[in-house]
Amino acid sequence: MARTAKGTGEDNRRKILDAARAMIGEKGVEKTSLAGISKASGLSKGTLYYYYASKNELIFDIADQHMEEITTALFDMIDENQGLTWEGLLTAFFTTILSSEARSRLHLYLVREAVSGNEDLKARFRATYAKWFAMADEAYDKMPGSKEDVGAQSRFLVAVVDGFILQTLLEADPPDIKDIVRLMLKIVAL
Repeated sequence: MARTAKGTGEDNRRKILDAARAMIGEKGVEKTSLAGISKASGLSKGTLYYYYASKNELIFDIADQHMEEITTALFDMIDENQGLTWEGLLTAFFTTILSSEARSRLHLYLVREAVSGNEDLKARFRATYAKWFAMADEAYDKMPGSKEDVGAQSRFLVAVVDGFILQTLLEADPPDIKDIVRLMLKIVAL
């Protein structure tokens, strides 16, 4: 990557993405401008436009990075927890997903942008959800118990997570993670 007066291209890209994620998490997509991102990142508008010709391109990179971080964390959790009970795995899963307000806020803003008509972003979410469903299917296959309705259980788990992200951000007094896990164990009869 080319070196500039401010650092390498990867340094600049990281600065831009970090500033954009923070601003989108704080203000939302509509109120975040490339000029504001340029200022927050400490880079010139010209440098920002060198990497991102439009806000949509930047949003796509943020969405990809965001989804990859979550997916990697979840896959790592499954890989590291071989032999873990369902209760332990679900507790770790919900704790990982719901522990970062900034990540949750960014996730919600990106989902809103996708369902508001951004077809490219919607396609990226569909691809990521497909990975998450496959990951949950794999976890169900590795754990003891019934293998009936694995696909439906995987989709249910992802839907529950999305719902609790929303409740957490709305400060709607979501139940304790222990209560969520206990109920999930009853619902899916594990």
